[in-house]
Amino acid sequence: MEPNLLSRIMVRKLFWGNEDDMKAVRELHGNGVGFDCIIGTDVTYNPDAILPLFKTARGVISEKANEDSVPALILCYIQRRVDEDSILSNATSQGFRLVDKWINGVHESNGTISSWFSGNDVCSAFRHTVLSVLYFEL
Repeated sequence: MEPNLLSRIMVRKLFWGNEDDMKAVRELHGNGVGFDCIIGTDVTYNPDAILPLFKTARGVISEKANEDSVPALILCYIQRRVDEDSILSNATSQGFRLVDKWINGVHESNGTISSWFSGNDVCSAFRHTVLSVLYFEL
């Protein structure tokens, strides 16, 4: 890894729902306004942790859009003990709005998520896999 990147890596504890942890993580951004994009992978396997997950995401994400983008939360997961309806209802309760989804490798539109994959070969390689991606905005 490049030396200038190594000096920028910071690690903090983030216990979901803990206000002090959320404040410390928000301050990593420099101006304390929160992050423009949060990516969570394989974090939706415990039903009791879904609401704290979204409360924490809401606590560390930026509240304001800028001229180029809207703050986003991207969740990538394999469905286990938590179903999509539970994820969506908890997200909505914290002010997140589902903008795009890619469920089990099937993408129904040419939205944001499909733009991340170049060419049909990439999309077809993931078709009907158990991987799902949800793209939320505030």
